[in-house]
Amino acid sequence: MENASRSEIERVFINKEEEALVVVNNGCLREHKSRPKADLVLLVASCVCNALIVGYSYAMGVLFLEMKESLHSSRAETAMVQSITLGVMCGGGLISAFISSMIGNGNTLLLGSLVACLAIACGFFVISILVLILVVGVIGGFGLCNVFVSMFIAVGQVFKDDYKLALAALNLSGGIAYFIFPYLNVLMMQSYGWRGEMLIHVGLLANCIPLGLYIRIRLPNERVMPSSRKHFFSNTYFQSHVTLWKDPLYVTFFICLILRSVPLGLVTYFMLDIAVYKDFNEVDGSLFLSGVGFGNIIGRVIILLTRSLIRLSPVKEYCIYCIFTGVMLIFLGLGTQYWLIMAFSAAFGLGYGMLSSTANIAVFAISGEHRYPTALGIFNTGIGVGFGVAGPIGGVIKDNVESYDNILYGFSVISILSGLFLLLVSCLCGQKRSELPVEEDT
Repeated sequence: MENASRSEIERVFINKEEEALVVVNNGCLREHKSRPKADLVLLVASCVCNALIVGYSYAMGVLFLEMKESLHSSRAETAMVQSITLGVMCGGGLISAFISSMIGNGNTLLLGSLVACLAIACGFFVISILVLILVVGVIGGFGLCNVFVSMFIAVGQVFKDDYKLALAALNLSGGIAYFIFPYLNVLMMQSYGWRGEMLIHVGLLANCIPLGLYIRIRLPNERVMPSSRKHFFSNTYFQSHVTLWKDPLYVTFFICLILRSVPLGLVTYFMLDIAVYKDFNEVDGSLFLSGVGFGNIIGRVIILLTRSLIRLSPVKEYCIYCIFTGVMLIFLGLGTQYWLIMAFSAAFGLGYGMLSSTANIAVFAISGEHRYPTALGIFNTGIGVGFGVAGPIGGVIKDNVESYDNILYGFSVISILSGLFLLLVSCLCGQKRSELPVEEDT
């Protein structure tokens, strides 16, 4: 009797435990099924807004010649509009990451969208190149910087377990815009001029405002920096700065990031002028730039599809693509026939796309989840510095040397050497050091 009663008690206990497990599992399944829908909406909206930002800022080079003739400015002055826009958009990452830690990602993205749209709209009325640089380049670029950084931080926070795939998809959207917008800009410029085209981009960029509102809803409990002075400098934003700048691999990555951004900016700014230098017209130049964009898309798609197959460290993978991009610059300078220039432009874009997609993944691999917002801000600052100096440097050299081929050769050497140097430091630091932060966060 005692054994029978004991077995009945055990049976009842097991049944109760199974019922509890069923309840827990059903709750987990409901949570698992409901969460990806909100995450997918965030990722898709971020991809669309990222495409609009990249399409506006990187395809601005199509407006170069008409803007130069309209404002009666030099090459160096005209190139500063786009170079300052990209420089501030990327270089203000440190400030944007700080603002985001103060008021949250959603509010930062919302304010950045409003500032960018207002500044670019004011560019329609500007008649001076210096005022255009200040309004569109500095103010508009800073607004876009807040949008750009907030998107990547939000996606990194939501997809922290699958960050490689999410960031690759986000970068792919930029590659698609890089391919589509140069030719679209030519068509719009023929109908509305470069001033009317600025207003069209204002309407497109206004679509970033709903994304800021959605991030506020999707991430309502994100941590915000305390306002008290006692805890101000103990915040993770400042602590992560200290640890990142003590990391030799990240410091080297930052330096090489600046060096490789200069040649990328050069092609982005001066592709139409390079086409004219090689005895082609502006439409051919826009097609060459679209060829770079097409290769950019293919490169980003390759990174997206091969994320689960590549076993190489993201930093070392980044080095290889940096070297490949530098080599393609040499062939781009050697090309004289139309089909050769188009092929080398697409090959350069291929390396550019793989390089850009791997860069954010490498930053996440070095920094980890908790340091990623700060690391992303430093990363964008490095890009901003490189793209910011590329325009004035390339314009001044071209005004004095009258040869784009030598400029391409010189910057190709810089890109190759930066990739080799980072690869050496990465090998010395070792695989474990570059991936340790990710393992700890996971």
